[in-house]
Amino acid sequence: MNRMSLGGWLWRPVWGLREVGRGDVLLAGLLSLVAIGLASGVLKTGYPHGGAVAAAGALAMTLPVAWQRRAPLAAAAAVAAAAPLNGLLFGPMVRCAAALPAVFAIAFFTGTRCTGRRLAAATMLALGAVTAQAFFDPVLGPGFLAGGLPIVAGFCLAGRLARSRSLTAAELRQRNAELRAQREQTARLAVTADRARVAEGLDGFLHVRIMAMAQAAAAGRELVDRDPDGARGAFATVESSGRATLSQMRDVVGTLREEAPTAPQPVLAQLGGLLERATSADARLTVEGSPRALPAGLELSGYRIVEHLLTALDDAPEAHIDVRVRFGPDALELRVAGPPGRQPDPAAAFAAARERAALLGGTLRIDTSSGRCDALVRLPLAAGHA
Repeated sequence: MNRMSLGGWLWRPVWGLREVGRGDVLLAGLLSLVAIGLASGVLKTGYPHGGAVAAAGALAMTLPVAWQRRAPLAAAAAVAAAAPLNGLLFGPMVRCAAALPAVFAIAFFTGTRCTGRRLAAATMLALGAVTAQAFFDPVLGPGFLAGGLPIVAGFCLAGRLARSRSLTAAELRQRNAELRAQREQTARLAVTADRARVAEGLDGFLHVRIMAMAQAAAAGRELVDRDPDGARGAFATVESSGRATLSQMRDVVGTLREEAPTAPQPVLAQLGGLLERATSADARLTVEGSPRALPAGLELSGYRIVEHLLTALDDAPEAHIDVRVRFGPDALELRVAGPPGRQPDPAAAFAAARERAALLGGTLRIDTSSGRCDALVRLPLAAGHA
């Protein structure tokens, strides 16, 4: 599992809560186990230990890590209250090996999620939690505050820097998308202007050619009786001029039409490149069954359907997207799953994907439970291509 895949797995939502990731729960669980071991005496420290009640009380200093991203201010308030309460209720006891990392983690996510007064309040709460631990933990002591408080402030600052970087990256992605759209619009306007110039000269071109043919036809009509050879020559001129005019008209009409695509149409084998270009998320492609060439229309529609569905998912480096292509004996299945995008209405992307699937007699099923969007497309294969 590479770094991006591991990051996507760690922050994938659990319990249907989008802002509670597996990494948060895993960290809270590990710190809680250490806290229980220290408070109960399973982990020997050479200092007084408590019993089961003290071990349960220590959980209040570590479990808030589970919702540090969803509600960082509430998590900071919880650990700030738990530290002095544990000291007052159970006396001096070593808990810093679990409680300090919990405060540091919450301080970091406070910097990434909070601003203004909420950030100031959460920072003060984190500083208060460390201060209480320094006074009640025999390993730390008040002298720890000289280094501990700056460390907490440093984690808050690191969170702010990470937030700034994330916002800058999102802004750059948005600007790049706008620039691409602007370039496409400029190209379309240039083509439209060229077509307008061609259309402006079309009337004069047809007038000259038709008048020349009319004059040649009139001359031929006058020569039919007295000069048959001259009449045949005039009519031959009309014929050749008409053919030349028709050929040139075909060129003009071809120019005025929408330009035909010159590049090969995309196919399913190019989905890997699509995932690299279309999203900055941690996207993984899985191919099942017996991969084989399918009819061109089916290949193109499958590619476009995945392209549409990707636009409905979250375009962020921490997002994890799974794309699965299954070649069955009688159907092609496409599954695209990931966190929903932040656009207010992804219905347009779903409608475009559903329309393409329907044109091939296929179906599209969308499930948005558990904080993720899971789209399953089934496209039947013709008997000759099964």
